[in-house]
Amino acid sequence: MKNYKPLLANVAAQVIFGLAFFFIKMGMAVVNQDTVKFLSFRFGLGFFVMTAIVLLGIKKVDYKRSLPGLLLLCGLFNPCISQILETASTSYAPTSQISMYGSMQPIVMMIFSALINREYPSRRQLLFVWVCVAGVFVANLAGVKSTGMTTIGLLLIIGTNLVLAVNRVLVRRASAAFGSFEIIYVTTGMGALLFNLLSVGKSAAAGTLGSYFDGLFCARFGVSVLYMGIASCVCAFLLMTYASANLPFAVYASTCTINTVVSILSGVFLLHETFLPVQVFGTIIIVAGVIGISLSYDKTDEKGNRFQMKK
Repeated sequence: MKNYKPLLANVAAQVIFGLAFFFIKMGMAVVNQDTVKFLSFRFGLGFFVMTAIVLLGIKKVDYKRSLPGLLLLCGLFNPCISQILETASTSYAPTSQISMYGSMQPIVMMIFSALINREYPSRRQLLFVWVCVAGVFVANLAGVKSTGMTTIGLLLIIGTNLVLAVNRVLVRRASAAFGSFEIIYVTTGMGALLFNLLSVGKSAAAGTLGSYFDGLFCARFGVSVLYMGIASCVCAFLLMTYASANLPFAVYASTCTINTVVSILSGVFLLHETFLPVQVFGTIIIVAGVIGISLSYDKTDEKGNRFQMKK
């Protein structure tokens, strides 16, 4: 019997990530586009929740099995670098453009996976990868001419995709020695430490420490931080890390395009953006590609997976 749990885990993670831009924009508007301050609350809450889980004995962590250097490298790329780039990009580029360029991430991930982990997709899997990516581009054709993109925004988006691609390949390698929770606990802790030090230091220098927590009294900011700190920062990353360790890489990379579809739908229903026929057609292509990848997920692929979780 085929094991679809990792596949479903990544689908769930991508749905959560697909809604992230809506909540990021909501929270950033309250703190006047202060990227570091928003991230400090987000990752601070995420690390607090995960620490509580450890202290209550719900989850255990053990970092004695392998050198922690790889985990620190994972945390450096994401969240320390990637989240600053990604969150800042929402202030300089429209969501449709961010989603369009983000659709290139599966290809970038596969290139880095081949270079770093020497994992290569089968021809059938590669075919459906291109189907998914083509669907993403078709769905975003309506947004290519939209206004709002800046040079800074474009550079931030490209940088985000490169850094995230490297991170997810490294996380896949780290999962051979550490469990999903152990990986995310370290990387979230690194983000919480870095962003809070930067944010508090910035507020202290500006003499605004007295009003540092004012944003929490705003319902929109509270909802944004709760979603990004718990649903996205903890739940989605745990699901994605589990999927990364247990899926053939082509399957994992391709299903990451689902978040683009969710971003489009959230834009229509939450941000009241126009949903044109070309976007409907692109969405259908993406779903067809995901179905094709799912059908190509068999026991042969499972045996070829080199980085299985040990816990």
